[in-house]
Amino acid sequence: MKFVRNSKIFYMYCLALTVLFLVSACGAGANGTLSQTAGDVQAGSNADTAQAGGQEEAPASFTIFRMESSNTTIPPEDTPVGKKLQELTNVNISIEYLVGTDVRQKASLMIAGGDYPDLILPADASGDFLAAGAFVNLSEWIEGSENLKNNYTDVEMNLMKASSDDGGIYWLPCGGKANEDRLYPAAGYYLNMDLLKENDYPVVTSFEQWQDLVIDYVKKHPDYNGQTTIGFTLPTEGWRASGLQYGGSRFLAGYPNDGVTVVDQETLEMKLIMDQDFEKDFFRMINRMWNEGAADKEMFMQTNDQYNQKISSGRVVSLYDQRSMFIDALNALGDAKLYDRMLVAWPAVLDGVDTERYRGPRNFSAGSGLGITTSCKDPERLFEFLDTVASEEVQKLLYWGVEGEDYTMDGGKMTRGADQWANALSTDYKNKQGLEKFNTLFWFKGALETFSTGEPVDPTKTQEYADLRYQDYEKEFLGHYNVSTFCDLFNPSYDAYYEPGWAIRQKIPTDNPGKVAIETALEITREWAPKMAQGTPDAFDGIWDAYVAELDKLPLGEYLDLANKMILETADIYKN
Repeated sequence: MKFVRNSKIFYMYCLALTVLFLVSACGAGANGTLSQTAGDVQAGSNADTAQAGGQEEAPASFTIFRMESSNTTIPPEDTPVGKKLQELTNVNISIEYLVGTDVRQKASLMIAGGDYPDLILPADASGDFLAAGAFVNLSEWIEGSENLKNNYTDVEMNLMKASSDDGGIYWLPCGGKANEDRLYPAAGYYLNMDLLKENDYPVVTSFEQWQDLVIDYVKKHPDYNGQTTIGFTLPTEGWRASGLQYGGSRFLAGYPNDGVTVVDQETLEMKLIMDQDFEKDFFRMINRMWNEGAADKEMFMQTNDQYNQKISSGRVVSLYDQRSMFIDALNALGDAKLYDRMLVAWPAVLDGVDTERYRGPRNFSAGSGLGITTSCKDPERLFEFLDTVASEEVQKLLYWGVEGEDYTMDGGKMTRGADQWANALSTDYKNKQGLEKFNTLFWFKGALETFSTGEPVDPTKTQEYADLRYQDYEKEFLGHYNVSTFCDLFNPSYDAYYEPGWAIRQKIPTDNPGKVAIETALEITREWAPKMAQGTPDAFDGIWDAYVAELDKLPLGEYLDLANKMILETADIYKN
């Protein structure tokens, strides 16, 4: 075994082996289970079949549920990277993804049934699963682990312990500093390249300026490729409506991403976004776009697939979103060589805002992560698998691919030739090979940016990647602004000093009265958004006031009181 087990388990394990040896010596066969503890949870084991004399453990199989949708048609476990992962760990995994976008509904159904996959990456439903007692306490195993513990800093470990009332660690957070994209900003107010070229490549920082550019462009170009030009659109299906509900407005006021709240960067006081004045400015923008004929008339009833299809057609002039959420549509534009329709993010802010924080802090979130469930028949073996996955050998596989196919060794260092880089940039190849399909699931290099051998954990963080990743049209575009990357159009990210508000929200179970109030507020915002968009400009203020009056009926203060307490606790951990 690769990690230290507690003395009770070790004693019972040895005793059981002794009994089995004696029975075997008498010519009798026996099969049984050993009681084993992961923190406070007990489960039967039927896979811990390590043999005396150093023989390998028998192969094991585990199921994983990832609480997000996937558009890949090839199961990652069936790809060359997936098969190599099985070879290195002697474990076969089967990954299931969320169908649709309703995370909370799926979580509620799982919890009501009480029968879980072996491992869950629960996203925003972490608090629900924890409150339901669905996860095994991993604290003792992490403490004695060979690899996992070394991937987290002391601050991160303390944040993980602070995620539960009893100080136990019930999931393994994924991500951290290593996931920061240095080439493209995570979110922004997008404009297509044709608009920017037509306006002699303006630097867009004002929200008012951004709106004027869109409206003027649509008036000049009402049609594109035989279809009506869409000046502005937003995703509105399921949880993707977050940009409409709160995500699109916070940056306008100079705040970083803290979920449904904004955090005063001096006092760390949290406030709900949905009733703030800058949220009103955001909805006034949509109202203006609607009345000027620039808004997508199907915006409030479209599916996420329809949203992406519109972008990939080249009809869309502007939007607000997180780049990773519509990357496939951008790739489709690139594949079709519709470079002038490619969308570029800008850090638009309201007048009077001095500092924009779109790229935000390089933070670590302990609010969610991989959790081993109480339904798992052999949680200890599953943890051993995760500990092996956290090793440098396996992490190199997950990030860089298969040696000899996706990279080569040169002087003891991992390198990629021209063909290997071409493959690494091909969506089709990545799907077939399994590249970038596991590193976002088993993302254990949280605070680490390089391996012990000096190579970056993520090959996309190399200068070689940056030189290759940008297409000629992108390099030409950046030349007009005299910058090297699209991130250079934004303020740089910075070190975090509190756990983000969205991570705080993940920890709070859905049945908490304050959380219920938040979810109700989000539904109210969905209900009132079309009314605020489609009314006349003169009627807008009255509609806004009626909307805020609905929010005022909710006990939102209960959520804010709890969230404020939790965020101050995490800030103290960062200080220490």
